[in-house]
Amino acid sequence: MPEATYANLGTGGAGDGVYTGSAAAIWANPAVMPHMNDDLTTLTGSVLNLDIQYKGLGEDGSSNSTLPIAGFFHTQQINEDLYLGLALGSLGGATIDYGTDWQGAAQVSDVALLTYQINPSISYKVNPKVSVAAGLQFNYAFLQANTRGVELDSASDWAFGYNLGLVYEASESTRLGLSYRSKLEHHFESDTTVSDQYQGKYSTGLIMPNTIDASISFKGSDKLTLMGTIQWHQWSSMENTIIPMEFQRVDPIYVIDRQWDDVWHLGLGGEYDVGNKWALKLGYSYETSPLDNPALQTPELPVGEQHRYSIGVSRTWDDQSFDIYYQYTDLGDIDIDQSKYIAPLSGKFTGSVHFIGMGYTF
Repeated sequence: MPEATYANLGTGGAGDGVYTGSAAAIWANPAVMPHMNDDLTTLTGSVLNLDIQYKGLGEDGSSNSTLPIAGFFHTQQINEDLYLGLALGSLGGATIDYGTDWQGAAQVSDVALLTYQINPSISYKVNPKVSVAAGLQFNYAFLQANTRGVELDSASDWAFGYNLGLVYEASESTRLGLSYRSKLEHHFESDTTVSDQYQGKYSTGLIMPNTIDASISFKGSDKLTLMGTIQWHQWSSMENTIIPMEFQRVDPIYVIDRQWDDVWHLGLGGEYDVGNKWALKLGYSYETSPLDNPALQTPELPVGEQHRYSIGVSRTWDDQSFDIYYQYTDLGDIDIDQSKYIAPLSGKFTGSVHFIGMGYTF
């Protein structure tokens, strides 16, 4: 969920890795710090509304949830060539609650996944055109899930990784960026209760994949700037989800077969100066599906292609700026056709997300 750490609000994340108007850009690429005009601090806040509907054989399912997101980002110049950054943000998360009366309640009734990350970084200006950077990821994740008859108590875990960045000023009008964020692997353990009487333990894992981001910004005129982003997400590392359980007399293992594919993300956006220190921003992005096999779809994480449509406005004064944006994410229609599950699902999921957010930079 990149919306949690957007820098250029209103462009759908396009060009974030080379954007210099917000300290939040260090999340996408910390090497952009030396190209900012000054030390920056950015506070962001947004609200998302996730809606997922299931229709098919058996009782339909419906989930609608709302979550707030907040972020803090700061850059600090140490000397002529060395810069430090600190980002506090989220890789993503959501809650889904279908209830216990729908067709797939034996697989999931409700689930919650929340993440938050501390990401310090350092950047070095090699020369006026080139800068490099490295950072550390300290990622916290919280998980809770239930089915009709099985309760998994909440669990949390810390995972650690790193990120790298490179920015190149190709010309006065063109800036290029390349960044990498390493895979994170969480491991959760907690108590479980089956049928309100059998007590035991469970464990499971969660992967946040390797990602590569290539960003570009091009200043076409004094008023118009165009931006683009291409990303690769290594979701093929999500082969399965294994949930071993331990009870007094039996140790069952529940396996969800994922077999996900890698994902490509393409984003395009623009910013136009309309005068009086106001700017209008538009953006669109497309993301390929990690899974196209209906037999492997599951209700706790139905996935498909994603289309994002974003609009925003920005107001600057003195050394400050305020941004506000709205984004609609179309998760599309996701076919599901199971045969090996208890209470198998055969039908279609439809999903969408609305985002409203703002940022203040000073």
